[in-house]
Amino acid sequence: MPLDETVEAFEALRRAGKIRHWGVSNFDTQAMQTLWRTPGGEAAQTNQVLYNIGERGIEWDLQSWLRTRGVPVMAYSPFDQGRLLKNAALQAFARERGMAPAQVAIGWLLAQEGVIAIPKAGHADRLREHAGALAKPLSKEELDALDGIFTPPEGARPLAML
Repeated sequence: MPLDETVEAFEALRRAGKIRHWGVSNFDTQAMQTLWRTPGGEAAQTNQVLYNIGERGIEWDLQSWLRTRGVPVMAYSPFDQGRLLKNAALQAFARERGMAPAQVAIGWLLAQEGVIAIPKAGHADRLREHAGALAKPLSKEELDALDGIFTPPEGARPLAML
């Protein structure tokens, strides 16, 4: 279905009270610009993309484009399907602070302006662990240290997806 028809369908659902908001997933900067030029496209409330401490490609251009328009990033797969939690550097960083690697990964996302993290938790104990990230926000120094371990992008790259 063409984008203009999709946007019109979402907007019709919103006007009919069937949905309150709608968003998009895996739209890169160019796709978001196209959406914004589409009638009704500026009503999109979020862009759900792969974003985590190990996959930071959106920081080059997409994140700032969204931020200037007040559109939050919905970060899916904050643990890179569990691979990130096995990263030795992240494990050591977390251990030194008395945190779980998942708490550091979520805390890092929560420290990013305009980012919503949606971690998966299949068990109550994991949910409690994830929520523990709220109790220990990362300091500016800790965020800077993490930037040294997981470096921001140095140039544009294609949008990563799972």
